Formats: sequence, structure tokens, C-alpha cells
Amino acid sequence: MPRVLIVDDDPDMATMLGYMADIIGFEHEYVLNGAQAVEACRRQQPDVIILDVMLEETNGWQVYNELIPVTDAPIIFITAWRTGENRIKAEAMLADGFLAKPISHHDFESQVKGVLGKPARRLRNRTVAT
Repeated sequence: MPRVLIVDDDPDMATMLGYMADIIGFEHEYVLNGAQAVEACRRQQPDVIILDVMLEETNGWQVYNELIPVTDAPIIFITAWRTGENRIKAEAMLADGFLAKPISHHDFESQVKGVLGKPARRLRNRTVAT
């Protein structure tokens, strides 16, 4: 069963995202911050990471950079800030998706299933040294 790691400091949002993961048949784990996300990835690699842009102790952009060395999982940003700048920044960082709150079940399912089993965008253009 595919596994989703949800990184969000809002328990209500994390619970809702967990329900969405359940509905599409995915296991999920919920963590509050970047340090817990890194530890969760070291403990058991997720298939997909859902990462909130606005976290209490730091922000999702910084956490994304902390996760890169420890996981190859696709990362989808979520945010309540529906600005075009956030979407552009996520795209420039080679994130695998972007969801603006409120998040519909259909959008969640489409993005999560759309990245499942594919290499993360940040890994697709790596050159292999010979």
C-alpha cells in the first residue's frame, strides 16, 4: 500500500489530508515540522510527501531543502496562500505538485496518484557519472 507523509502543523488540516489519503487507499503518517519529517523519511521512506508551505517553526521551502538529501519521494506543496508567487516558487524548486487550500478530494487524489511511481521532478534530470 502506498505511503503518504503529511507535514503540517495544523492538526485539523493534517487529519483531513489523512482522511483523503485513506479514501484513495494510501497509508499515511502525520508530522508537525521539518525535523520530524526528516526523521520519518529516515525511518521509513514515503511514496509521496505533502508539505505545507507555512509551518510554525520554519517554512516548507526550507523543509523541502532539508528533505532532499534524505528522500527521493515526490513532494507536493500545500498552502493557504493562493498567490502566483508560491506556485512559481514551487515550480522553480522542481516540486512535484502544488495544492491551494481549501483542497478538494479530487485535486488531492489527482496530484498524489499523478506522482506515484514516478521519479521526483528534482531527480529526473540528474546525469549519471560513468
